Amino acid sequence: MINVSELSLWFDGNDEKAIIQTLSFQLNKGEAMLLLGPSGSGKSTLTRCLNGIYPRELEGMLKGDIHIYDHSIREAHPGTISKQVGVVFQDPETQFCMLTVEDEIAFGLENIRTPSNEIEAKIDEALELVQLSSYKHASINTLSGGQKQKLALACVLALQPNYLVLDEPTANLDPKSTKEFIQTIRHVWTEQQIGLIVIEHQLEGWITFINRAFILSKTGKGIYDGPLVKLIETNREMLQQQGIRLPKITDLVLTATRQNKASYKKIPLSNEDVLSSVTMDASFLERNRVEIAKPQKKNVILSASDVNLYKNQQRILNQLTVRLYDQSFVAIVGPNGSGKTSMTRLLSGIDRPSNGDIRLYQRPLNEWQEKDVRKQIGYVFQNPEHQFITDTVYNEIAFSLRLGGEHRESVIQEQVQNTLSHCELQGLGHLHPYSLSQGQKRRLSVATMIVDDQQVLFLDEPTFGQDAASTAKIMDLLEQRHRQGTTIIMVTHDMDLVDKYADRVLVLEKGEIVADQSPDQLWKQEKSVIKRWHLDYPNRIQLKQQMEEDRHVFVSKST
Repeated sequence: MINVSELSLWFDGNDEKAIIQTLSFQLNKGEAMLLLGPSGSGKSTLTRCLNGIYPRELEGMLKGDIHIYDHSIREAHPGTISKQVGVVFQDPETQFCMLTVEDEIAFGLENIRTPSNEIEAKIDEALELVQLSSYKHASINTLSGGQKQKLALACVLALQPNYLVLDEPTANLDPKSTKEFIQTIRHVWTEQQIGLIVIEHQLEGWITFINRAFILSKTGKGIYDGPLVKLIETNREMLQQQGIRLPKITDLVLTATRQNKASYKKIPLSNEDVLSSVTMDASFLERNRVEIAKPQKKNVILSASDVNLYKNQQRILNQLTVRLYDQSFVAIVGPNGSGKTSMTRLLSGIDRPSNGDIRLYQRPLNEWQEKDVRKQIGYVFQNPEHQFITDTVYNEIAFSLRLGGEHRESVIQEQVQNTLSHCELQGLGHLHPYSLSQGQKRRLSVATMIVDDQQVLFLDEPTFGQDAASTAKIMDLLEQRHRQGTTIIMVTHDMDLVDKYADRVLVLEKGEIVADQSPDQLWKQEKSVIKRWHLDYPNRIQLKQQMEEDRHVFVSKST
């Protein structure tokens, strides 16, 4: 169905560096493939070629060609290819053009001249597939990030394309929704024999039914096309060099093996594989977190009392009461649409509550000057573009330094360059922030905050869309700020990050805080409760639970 031949692409203003270089591969009808590579390697750019956006809307140059069913993307009429290849973009908001969920799905169906008497049923079927039926009449701007991701998928599935391209489809989904989403895709792929290309940094779930991998290098070159399992078994060093994340269970067992805490007959790719092929020292599965010295007397930095938030007569947050202390690392978790982002926007002073009291250092937040609040509180948005205000990456990082009164350009330059290096953005300072890949935009949004010395940092999904190396770098930077005394409040769906870094977890459900515990206390909750909250246990806990059910895989600590 798809034939990519010697494809290279350059953007205007960056003629010396090709984004993707001489890529060639073929895909048959009904075939599934993982498209892997580090952040900024050109994966999303390639998807814009596969559905005909490039070269039609390209400000730059394209060499080589792509044929979809023997029709060149260079010659295809606009819209022709999109009937064959449906794409769910990394940022779902970029593909919405209507106001309500129902109208958004209907828009695509109307454009392909679906008979009016069939549209309603197709809308209902698509919403049922992605579990959004109850939001049929909702306004899109009231949906959470994860719900918008599901809506984007529903819009594409309703058109029944022959090939589906998913660009980081689970990045904004909670653990339960991620599993359900992958199961949905597997079902659609199997039942409808639809072709599938998945761009992902988290391989869990996908690797159980997609074995073919096409890997892009940091420079946009194709460096591998073949079975992913074979590559993990024979050349995983190459994957790690390119920042490609191994399945978490694989990485855990390999790490244990290097420390002489485990041995295996076959490299495990799932928790189930461990039971049949791995022997492990149970002590390795204890929580691995270096505790930092905390003040004996905790001081309250931020507090909320009986806070409510309503939007369009819908309750978003209900009687929110919480205290946040200095030098803490707090994770906020819960289902998509539970109010996590809304809560952080209120506590950081970006939005105002419908009623209730929010205080910063015991003083009502609404009595603070905006500029004084920003000196105390930094915020990294879920969508990085929401916080960009300058025309270059360099100026974006330098902006707050200049705003804070630093006038010595030599000092600013040194701090900006150090931050660019720490966030793996070196060499990109001259580019416009919007020209970066989504992963690079995320790192830039984090960079603009860590360059300052605020006492509180809110981060809404700071590692989403990041490869393994970039995730580790971001978390190391946050841990460093934490050690220096900064309070970190992080919204995340990654339970392994919660387990490793957080000392406190707030669980939100339907706009209410239903749990306020340490990670270790949270992992002791019953499976039914964890499932109800759309969470999952971190990988080490899952493995520990499985091993306790099948104790022969354990060896004693003394052994």
